Amino acid sequence: MNSLVFCILGKISYYDNFTWNTTEIIELRSVCKLKISRLKPGILLIIVIFVIIESISLITYRTVVLGQIEQNNTISAMKTKIELEETILSEQEQKTLELINEYRKKNGLEELKPYSKLQEIAKLKAEDLVHNKYFAHISPTLGTPFEMLKNNEVNYKIAGENLAGSTTPEKAVEAWIESTSHRENILEEKFEYTGIYVIESAIYGKVFVQIFIGLSK
Repeated sequence: MNSLVFCILGKISYYDNFTWNTTEIIELRSVCKLKISRLKPGILLIIVIFVIIESISLITYRTVVLGQIEQNNTISAMKTKIELEETILSEQEQKTLELINEYRKKNGLEELKPYSKLQEIAKLKAEDLVHNKYFAHISPTLGTPFEMLKNNEVNYKIAGENLAGSTTPEKAVEAWIESTSHRENILEEKFEYTGIYVIESAIYGKVFVQIFIGLSK
């Protein structure tokens, strides 16, 4: 009976490692066949059911793992595409990004990279804030930041938004850092890409919009 159990475990190890060693599998099956021929029909039926259940679970496991590999490849391709795209920032937007990244580096985090699509969404939000004279994360015309990302076909695993009404990048970033919730967005390690837009405002001097996303787990 010990040989039969070893046979099943042997097959599992091949699925786990995605390695198919035909010679060894045949040898293991031969051992199983010799043992099974001496078993009673009732015991044989139980063994067959067990093997079928194990086979189903192995196929499911293999499908899930392959799905994860495919997803990882897709994410990698998306990142490559994003980083090859040119993202144009104004002087003040570039300064804002530099200040944010300096703060992230001081806290042991990777720099955020600019993403042109996020830049476009930040611009839409900033213009909407100024033209419709409101200051909130939910736009009466564009919806939530997450709806804006979806409507502009931006994929993400995690996303966020920071807003500021201020006169300079330094003051805007300082205000974000002093606010717990805004600082959490800046220091979220899962965020990888960002879009920043700065627009003139009669009320605040300038409005700063920053969109964050992360693609990885």
